[in-house]
Amino acid sequence: MTPNIWFKMAFIFIGCLFCAFLGWYPEHLELVNYKEKVAADAKVQEQHNKDLLVQQQIITKKVQDDYQNKLDRLKSYYGGLHYPSSSKLSSSSQTVPSSDGTASDPQFVEKCAATTLQLESLQDFINEQLGLK
Repeated sequence: MTPNIWFKMAFIFIGCLFCAFLGWYPEHLELVNYKEKVAADAKVQEQHNKDLLVQQQIITKKVQDDYQNKLDRLKSYYGGLHYPSSSKLSSSSQTVPSSDGTASDPQFVEKCAATTLQLESLQDFINEQLGLK
């Protein structure tokens, strides 16, 4: 007895579905595993970024404190001359100091020392920030 044509068509259709499932399911499992791995890697990277941010803040605070301490010592060494802070802009009504200061001018020497200290602190800050990975 030969099977009915409808039985043959159903058998072929089910066979095609089974083959399609065998081709799709392993790839689907690989995709799911890949997504889980990417999500886990993202969490690890996010935690690493948070740790880096904390380290950067610690370094910034340390360099700021160190700079301020050195600047205070520098001011006391030069007799505490007060000049406009580097964080404030001078008003246009103030006279601009001459740039031809001499080594005998204590205010000029103090400004030069403060500028040098600021540059050294900036270099320390950049070098320590570059050391983070």
